[in-house]
Amino acid sequence: MNKSMLFLGLIGLIICGGCNDKNRQNNINPQGEKLKVEIYEVHAQDVPLNLSYLGSFKPFKEATLGTTIPGKIEKIYAQEGEAVKEGQLVVKMSSELLLQSEIEYKTLEKDFQRVKNLVEKQSISQQDFDHVKAQYEAAEAKYNLLKANTEIRAPFDGVVARHLAHEGENYFFSASLDLGSPLSTGILQLVKYNPIYFEFEVGEKDLSYIHKNMGIKAVANTYSHDTIVGMVEFISPTLNSTRVTATIRIRMNNPNLKYRPGMTGKTFINVINHQVMMIPLKAIMKELEDDAYFVYLVNNEGKITKKPIKVLQYAGENVVVEGLSEGDQVVISNKKNLAEGTEVEILPISNN
Repeated sequence: MNKSMLFLGLIGLIICGGCNDKNRQNNINPQGEKLKVEIYEVHAQDVPLNLSYLGSFKPFKEATLGTTIPGKIEKIYAQEGEAVKEGQLVVKMSSELLLQSEIEYKTLEKDFQRVKNLVEKQSISQQDFDHVKAQYEAAEAKYNLLKANTEIRAPFDGVVARHLAHEGENYFFSASLDLGSPLSTGILQLVKYNPIYFEFEVGEKDLSYIHKNMGIKAVANTYSHDTIVGMVEFISPTLNSTRVTATIRIRMNNPNLKYRPGMTGKTFINVINHQVMMIPLKAIMKELEDDAYFVYLVNNEGKITKKPIKVLQYAGENVVVEGLSEGDQVVISNKKNLAEGTEVEILPISNN
């Protein structure tokens, strides 16, 4: 679409050449006759609109798996590229601390049961009971924490994208200071890309054509002859302040894992622009002094008037514009000899 605008701009500069010369008042030609012009009568119509956007494929889910406490990596069960199921054991950490904590926890559990019986018989003070209970609950919490950090299980079905640490290494949680790196380190990265997302940016003027649950086609550059269809699942509620665009995310089934996160491609959206004013491209003139467009109209007295317009959409040899009304007679020939107030003779109307 940007190439079309540039192309139109160049055409405009060429066809305009001198059209805005205010000193030209050629109301008649050298033979004393009125200038003859062809016109196009404007009428509202429905116009097919084909939109296309560049984007990339994103994982449906992703997670960096690690532990919240330091420990030695004893075994990594899932290799890079391997598919795993939710709940599957993927990493086992050293269990020395867990065994020590378990012994402490089991011992205090027995003590707690004994003092619980004693307090019911009023053979021990409530204060002593509360003290033992607090120790037991602290030991239980410590044991559960260590247990949870000794075995790492997949939180969802996915594929191991890469190992971030290796067996035998001492692992500890730390924040990365490298620009563009994740905020935290981990042991392995897990991604789910069935289904998979395709994400792209849409300018504010096209947002009205897109809505949730709308079907959209996409093509990956890797598989340029294959089309995949998805449904709009997310439209960002705010626009990017720099690019003035909204993020659109469509969800697509990917059972064979053919499409992978990071692949690039483009989407195609076919919509209908209802009851718009479309005129021939050759009717448009460009101002010499600024980036503005206008057309010449023939009024009821057969004289030329100049009307500024706004270009909305290009459609082959036609263009959708704003600023014209139903029935306006737009000049499409002999424009370089015209000026405001020129009296003309209209040749037969053609709306083809």
